[in-house]
Amino acid sequence: MKANLDLAHWENVKHKLKVLYPQLTDADLIWRHESTDILYSSIATKLVISKKEFSEILKSL
Repeated sequence: MKANLDLAHWENVKHKLKVLYPQLTDADLIWRHESTDILYSSIATKLVISKKEFSEILKSL
């Protein structure tokens, strides 16, 4: 899963995700210099959806 997200853009995306999915915490959305694949997988798991579904959500934001 490739994404063209930089850290500044991620801050905007994080805010939108927290509004849409209040169960996501700041800790869930911290970009810890891991690959985007690992980050997305972790968030998708928390939302109980697939990485593909999460990718589609990101595209819509």
